Amino acid sequence: MSLILFSGITIFALSALLFLPELPSGSVLCGIVLLSFLLLRSELRALQALAWLGGIFCWGVLVARQQVHQMEALTQRPLAAEVRVIATEQYRQQMSIKILRISGQPQFPALQARVNVGEEVGAFCPGQRWLMRLRLRPVHGRLNEGGYDQQRTALAAYRPISGRILQKKVLMADCSLRAGIMAAADEAMAGLKYGGVLQALLFGVRDRLSPQVSQLFRETGIAHLMAISGMHIGLAAASGWGIVRYLQRGLPARLITPFLPGIISLLLAACYTWLSGMQAPALRAMLAMTFWQIFRQHYFNFNSWQVWLLCAGLLLLSDPMFVLSESFWLSTLAVLMLLIWYRWFALPRYYARHWRWRSLQLLHLQSGMLLLMLPLQALLFNGTSLLALPANLIAIPLISLFTLPVAGLALLLIPTGLSGLFWQLADQSLTLLVMLLESPPPGWWYVTDVYLWGPVVWGGLLFFRSAACFHYPFHGLALLLCCLLWRYPPRNDEWRVDMLDVGHGLAVVISQGDEAVVYDTGNRWQQSNAGERIIVPWLLSHGLKLQQVIISHRHLDHYGGLNGVLSYWPATPVRSAFSRRGYLRCVRGERWQWQRLSFSVLWPPAGGTNGQNNESCVIKVSDGFFSLLLTGDLERQAEMKLVSLEKQHLQATFLQVPHHGSNTSSSPVLLRTVKGEVAMASVARYNAWKMPSLKVIERYRNAGFRWSDTAVSGQISLRISHRQYQLSEMREEIFPRWYHQWFGVKPESG
Repeated sequence: MSLILFSGITIFALSALLFLPELPSGSVLCGIVLLSFLLLRSELRALQALAWLGGIFCWGVLVARQQVHQMEALTQRPLAAEVRVIATEQYRQQMSIKILRISGQPQFPALQARVNVGEEVGAFCPGQRWLMRLRLRPVHGRLNEGGYDQQRTALAAYRPISGRILQKKVLMADCSLRAGIMAAADEAMAGLKYGGVLQALLFGVRDRLSPQVSQLFRETGIAHLMAISGMHIGLAAASGWGIVRYLQRGLPARLITPFLPGIISLLLAACYTWLSGMQAPALRAMLAMTFWQIFRQHYFNFNSWQVWLLCAGLLLLSDPMFVLSESFWLSTLAVLMLLIWYRWFALPRYYARHWRWRSLQLLHLQSGMLLLMLPLQALLFNGTSLLALPANLIAIPLISLFTLPVAGLALLLIPTGLSGLFWQLADQSLTLLVMLLESPPPGWWYVTDVYLWGPVVWGGLLFFRSAACFHYPFHGLALLLCCLLWRYPPRNDEWRVDMLDVGHGLAVVISQGDEAVVYDTGNRWQQSNAGERIIVPWLLSHGLKLQQVIISHRHLDHYGGLNGVLSYWPATPVRSAFSRRGYLRCVRGERWQWQRLSFSVLWPPAGGTNGQNNESCVIKVSDGFFSLLLTGDLERQAEMKLVSLEKQHLQATFLQVPHHGSNTSSSPVLLRTVKGEVAMASVARYNAWKMPSLKVIERYRNAGFRWSDTAVSGQISLRISHRQYQLSEMREEIFPRWYHQWFGVKPESG
């Protein structure tokens, strides 16, 4: 079997890990291995290929099962571990460690963990070895449609656990050489306006980027420059190759060898990879470059397509968990798109070879990347930047040809004391870049119908390249218009309720057609909030227009994301029980109609409120047959009063569990009065109050409710139409994948 075919089989076999709802059991794997061994003895090449397909698939599953087994074994009880410090985060007061040994037994593969260290973070530095007693827990991320998949990312990076330190004892206090270089650079960059950006470019440390700069880079489509990946490693390698080739001009002909530039370029790329912390994107680029150099030195006659296939296949074979990494697919498919662009849509030879047309060549490159990567960006990030083309035309040459080389030279000159001028030059170049990027308005475009953009963009380019557009212009135009105007026609009798997974907090979206009302906006965190991180992207990805925001009460986990929502829809009316200028009232007796849904406020009574739990805005939403009761953080005392006042109007099909399932709420009299069918609780798995209470869960089940909570299921969705409804849970029905499971001890509520 050829290497090319083997690489293709590897990519196909391991891609299955992206879609498996559960990992196959050991007996199933044994059966596949046995069958593959029998097929391998066949003389038919098709059966041999099938045998390799099964064997490589089993290899990927075994690697995934091993990581899951390790994760669950390490999180059962406190353990004594020998660890090495990988990185520290001063702002978050956390650090990343690699677990080397457990009770003296080496760990393979050595998993990474993120631990909270508080104000003691300054006592640690990368490279140190410690003997620690740790309390660890499995990764568990917020899970919403189209949102950031924290669990998949953690498993791809072999960082599936987090926890805290119970005891510690230093074994080796010396910091690593890289940590010493970073400390020296940090001291030399003191006072620079964009020192955090330089840290990201040189060392891959992005936690020191300010939120404003990070947001600006994301909206303009140049955030990829801050993640050391193939472009940066390739730039380092090209610099090494160019330096050696220039020096070879002065050498005798007998000393000039084609292998020396390649070796030096690999060494320089390896140094930059080490300096960046051996992060996964840089490491993958280094491995791919090594494979390519091996092919060249052994005179393998591969074309560019075959080299790409070989590198992608060997990377996945070396670590099957790469298949879960978004950065792997972005970098790999970006290279593939470049090959397609330069092969099928190349510039005329005259413009492609002359230096005077470098600006045109760069424009041609960026235009191709923008077009071909648009469907993938829409799928992964729910949108793309309209400013990506001009921003990259400015940022890539500036950073690649000036900022990064000058910063690298400044780093080398630190021991001489002559680096100050070069740091200032690098900082001024970034100041110029930020000034240019801030000039136009924000250009992020949220894309709906993401699965439609692949056929539109890629199919359109193929239609043009095949010259079919010249032979069938009207057919192509009609097909394009059908794709662009195509939509799922919304059902007039259908409305939806989506309880988003916002961690500890509450955010419920009620939607009809293309309009939505949001009840509570989740929590606010150190650098962001649930509004801008979860709610706004979710609404835009579903093509919904926000009509109103209702805030149940004044606690941060319920209104923390309000500013994030209003920053995108500033004219949206806000309704709340507590008084604030410009807010609509949410007091007992208020009623309004929104399309076919009627809203009735049942609590609190009219009068001044302080916005506390027992003054939560309780709303009943009804279509005349099914109804939803939204209760905020109502507690037992207010529940009793509410039942006495509104006993005849509290019956509802669906109930938002008050106060996240706390034992201070959900009194038996409330549940008997509501007589509902579905109870939905918004709660975080690792919350400090250990909610929901097991007593409350049992109380709901005894009352005839079907219990569902976001800690177990992620996003909870109800589709309601005439005389019927459907409950869907993210982990169970909407997007069931093995890497979305509840890892660790199974929940009582699940």
